[in-house]
Amino acid sequence: MERIEYDPADTDCVVSAANYREVSEFAIFSDAYTAWYGKVAPEKQVEKVFVQYLQENKVPFWVRNYARSLVPEEPNATSQGNEDSRLANNFLYLASIIAEYVLLACYLVIR
Repeated sequence: MERIEYDPADTDCVVSAANYREVSEFAIFSDAYTAWYGKVAPEKQVEKVFVQYLQENKVPFWVRNYARSLVPEEPNATSQGNEDSRLANNFLYLASIIAEYVLLACYLVIR
């Protein structure tokens, strides 16, 4: 298993990349996997790493590299702004998962 170091600047970079591209942080992880490994990311594998990121703020090197390549240098970026954006992105990600389960439950009830 690869060792992943915690660096708050890495987390900020992922949040900035997601905001810059107007996508979720999960999409950044998925796209980073594809860019680094040259194949479409298996969702379960990316989800495993993404959950670790959400829980422990650990950013894999391949995500960090990808995120840094997306974000232009912003001298006035604030850590609080990045944290607020991260919370919003996390909320949207969790809301989408809940919506998937609700739709699945509705499907199973109707069926």
